[in-house]
Amino acid sequence: MKNINKEKVIIFIDLDGTSLMSNHLFSQTTIDVVKKLYKNGHYIIPITARSTKDAIFQQAIYLGLDKLGGIAVANNGTHIYDFKINSYIRKSVISREMIEKVFNQTYGKIGKYKVHYFADDITYVYGAGEDSRYWSDIMKVDYKIVKDLVEIESAINHLTIILDENANDYDRNQLYKDFSFIEPELQITQYTRRVYELCAKGINKGEAIEYILNHLGYNQTNCSTFCFGDSVNDIPMFKVVQYPIAMANAIDDIKGIAKFVTLSNDEDGVAKFIEEHIL
Repeated sequence: MKNINKEKVIIFIDLDGTSLMSNHLFSQTTIDVVKKLYKNGHYIIPITARSTKDAIFQQAIYLGLDKLGGIAVANNGTHIYDFKINSYIRKSVISREMIEKVFNQTYGKIGKYKVHYFADDITYVYGAGEDSRYWSDIMKVDYKIVKDLVEIESAINHLTIILDENANDYDRNQLYKDFSFIEPELQITQYTRRVYELCAKGINKGEAIEYILNHLGYNQTNCSTFCFGDSVNDIPMFKVVQYPIAMANAIDDIKGIAKFVTLSNDEDGVAKFIEEHIL
C-alpha cells in the first residue's frame, strides 16, 4: 500500500474504541506515530463525538497536535479547530429557539425521554445518571442537573435523547413523530437501540472530512485518505475516504464496509497499521 499512496496522506481517527485504549489514554506508540506522520508531511486528525473542551483542548494536545500544527474535530463535526492558525474553522451550535422547543417537549416526561445537552465544557441533564456522569468525568467537563430552561446557559452543540430501557418499535417510531418539529434545523441519528443524537442538519463525520479537505486544499485526487473507526457514528466517514479501516473490536456494520480490519484499540491497531502500511 505504501507504493500506491499519494505524496500527501490524511488520516482521520475516531477516539473511543479506536485510537484510545480502554483506559481512555493514548499509548506511547500512538503518540510516536503521530509525530512521525507530521514529520513526513502528513496529517492525522482526531474526529470524535466528545465535547469541544476535551476533544480539542485535551485529547488533541495529548497527541501533540498543538505543537505540530494539526487539526481536531469535536461533537461529530460541529467544531473543527486548526492549531496552525490557532482558530476554529467551524463552530456550529443549535439555536436557542430550538433548545427551548426540545426542552418543552421532553422535560418532566420521566421514563420516556432522557436528554443530555452538550456544550463546549459542560453537560446539562434532567437528572443524575451513572453513564452521563461517568463520561462527564472522563472528559473533565462540568455536569449540571437542570430544572428550568434558563439554567441551560451555554450554547449547545448537540444533544442526545435516550429512550426507556424497555422501549419498543412503537416508542422508536413515536420519537420521530414527537421530534418532527426539529426540521429543517436539526437531524436525528440513531446510535443504538435507545440512543439518538440531535445535531445540525447535514453535519456528520463524513461531511466534516470533506469540509477539512476543502479547507486544506486537498481532494481525493491529490491525497490519500484513511480513517479508523469502530461504531455507528463512524459510518459516514467510512463512506467518503479511500481506505476505511475497522478496528478488531468494531461493530459488524463497520467491518462490513471497511477495506481493512486492524488490531483492536487495546493492541495499538491504529498505530501498527500506520507503521506497516503508510509510514
